[in-house]
Amino acid sequence: MGVARPPQHKMDDTPRGAAAEPSGHGGWLATSFSAVALGFSGLSFYLSALQQADLEVFIPPTIHYARDGGGDIELFAIPLTITNEGARTGTVVSMELEVENTKEKASKRYYSAFLGEHPRDSAVLQKQYAPLSIPGRAVFSDTVRFYPAGNPLPKLVTDAGEYRFKLKLNTATPPAPSLLDRIAGNTPPAPLAFAMTLPWISEQQLGFRRATIAMHAKDWRPTASGAGK
Repeated sequence: MGVARPPQHKMDDTPRGAAAEPSGHGGWLATSFSAVALGFSGLSFYLSALQQADLEVFIPPTIHYARDGGGDIELFAIPLTITNEGARTGTVVSMELEVENTKEKASKRYYSAFLGEHPRDSAVLQKQYAPLSIPGRAVFSDTVRFYPAGNPLPKLVTDAGEYRFKLKLNTATPPAPSLLDRIAGNTPPAPLAFAMTLPWISEQQLGFRRATIAMHAKDWRPTASGAGK
């Protein structure tokens, strides 16, 4: 009688761990997709709720020069647009305007006093400038009238010619900035420099009739300035 032999098992040539490889590869892909999705979610939340206010100012190619107080107080009426590309509200507390008479090499500072066009009737109730709160992804558009900061005399504008301007926006900053505020920074819009030409001037039109004279850019193009740009 023959001796019974134990059954022979066929050797498996598949390397160890090969069967687990597809599962491990799939797990790596799932983890990667989850990380990417989490990153996009965080970026979306930052852009929609946490991004700092990003203000940009646009000046059209024409502004207006006028006089008040019987012709003794000169002013500049500048229609402007402020956009907020950030998610958080930006507040413009005040605006400063520096004007240079290139012929006489003299300059004067003006402040944001009123909103709206210069009225022909001196008895019209004027809308005083107040801090502007511009929500995220919102736009503000209006005419801002700038009056002399301090003594209005002597006048800066005495003849036709080119005048250079520098507009600065003073924005509100939190008294106790958060960690995110300190990391992201709170950069105000850079001062906006532009030049305008006054084609003619008439003391009678400005003083007695309260008319305005349009000033224009040489290239008839608007000017823009953004935060840190």
